[in-house]
Amino acid sequence: MSTADRLLVPVGPDSAPWRTISPHRTVLVIVHTVTAWNRFADILPVFDSDRRVQLVFTFPDASAVSAGIEEHLVAQGTRVIPWERALAADFDLALSAHHSGDLHKVRAPLAVLSHGMGYTKYSHRDTGTPGHRDTYGLSARWLLRGGELTPASIILTHHEQLDRLAAVSAEALSSAFVGGDPCFDRLMVSAHRREHYRRALGVHDDRTIVAVTSTWGSRSLFGTNPDLIATLAAELELDSYVVAVILHPNTWYAHSPAQIRLWLGDCLRSGVRLIPPAEGWQQTILAADITIGDNGSVSGYSAAAGRPTLLATFPVADVVPTSAIDALGQSSARLNLHAAFEPQIIAAGPPDPRIRALTTSVPSEASARHRAEFYRLMHLPEPQSPAILPQYDADQLRPMTQPVSSWWASTSKDADGNYTVRRWPASVVGRPDYSPEDMPRHLVASADEPRRDLFANAAICVVNGPAATPSTVFRERPACSMVAVRTGPATCSLVHRTGWTADLAVFSATNHPVDPAIPTSVIHDQLAAQRTPPETFEILLGSTQITAALSQVSSKAE
Repeated sequence: MSTADRLLVPVGPDSAPWRTISPHRTVLVIVHTVTAWNRFADILPVFDSDRRVQLVFTFPDASAVSAGIEEHLVAQGTRVIPWERALAADFDLALSAHHSGDLHKVRAPLAVLSHGMGYTKYSHRDTGTPGHRDTYGLSARWLLRGGELTPASIILTHHEQLDRLAAVSAEALSSAFVGGDPCFDRLMVSAHRREHYRRALGVHDDRTIVAVTSTWGSRSLFGTNPDLIATLAAELELDSYVVAVILHPNTWYAHSPAQIRLWLGDCLRSGVRLIPPAEGWQQTILAADITIGDNGSVSGYSAAAGRPTLLATFPVADVVPTSAIDALGQSSARLNLHAAFEPQIIAAGPPDPRIRALTTSVPSEASARHRAEFYRLMHLPEPQSPAILPQYDADQLRPMTQPVSSWWASTSKDADGNYTVRRWPASVVGRPDYSPEDMPRHLVASADEPRRDLFANAAICVVNGPAATPSTVFRERPACSMVAVRTGPATCSLVHRTGWTADLAVFSATNHPVDPAIPTSVIHDQLAAQRTPPETFEILLGSTQITAALSQVSSKAE
């Protein structure tokens, strides 16, 4: 046996001289996928501050979508050991949120738990019995090996799962334990931090946040309608709505993060927030005003947290009756894909209370119950202090997005002389019957817009500093009638093709930055109508009032 094989600190047989602390108990955390890590992130705080317990992590590479998990575990700073070495060592407790792989070979009392909102879906694997489907993780096929029960503890989220377990594997009932739902409990104690999460998404006003969530597979929201995200972004006004997308980790790692970013490139350029696969989705659904989803757990948690939920798709045949997700499907309105989206979003009502009631039968008790069960299995007295229940950290919500560099703009003026500017992203295309194509509008594009066709055809071209002179822009882009040269965070210089020039400054009552290119649409439309633009004017942008002021106005041709 080589030194590399022999020394496996802190659990190898010869590792004692290298340890600073000799733990009383060692726990093996078996993390099959990034999805499983999401669950463990809610559970492992039960070991907080207990210096008697050492956690060691491994991944069995037994899932069809195990990509990314090793890198993620290393990035989290965990001690990762190879699966083969994990099977050769003794532990005091093993935890798993999946049932695949040789879990029966683990040399420790094994506690298994669901990696989502309870046990809500049928297995994709063939049972071998025509017409029979079993619940993933809650059937004899997943719990028994050679007629022997593999887990020492089957942790359930709700008492209703006891009845389902009894119907399919009565011998497993003796190991069943209702531990509650740690994710739901954390959502509840974090709800008061909603404004922090909204700011983490870059929303500092009262724009409506629409969370779009998709589980994995061909029958999911993203699988059945991959263009829905782009269509929503195209049809919802930039200054009234923010679309935040949550995709199942299996989607990320089956296709690769690079591919997901490529597929959603037009959406990212349209202001869509893409939530990374490992963390941040809980904060996002708390920040959201409404969720559009499917039969995935995130849709269920969102409804359980009180968010109105519209279902873009819901494969009923995949969902186990009497579960929380079943209640979601029975009670939630469907998103009509052949009607305007905004009225449906506005009309969406509160979720059915049954969804929350079926999420956990022991609300607020998950941390205490899980810890009690784990320490019972380890034969170790619990710490004297209560188990902690951390709130979700706003700093862990780091959405992927890009500045919107091109948009369609439409302006109007009310009887009091105040203006409204409405904007829609130009990088995405909506449905012909529900897009703002039938109203007077013009295209605004920045010089850093990667789609050169948009910049070439823009009525207003926005450039940063002296990189390109207005005369050059006018010469090279016949469609351009106005050039806006950014001179500061809230200022720009304007040059119209007719020779009209001015400096523009913009002020917001909320003190949050506003792109000075936005008010240029009012100037553009006034000059196009051969009117003199007002030197100071108010603009309603979504629900935010801003003030624009012109100075150094000149109508002299160059």
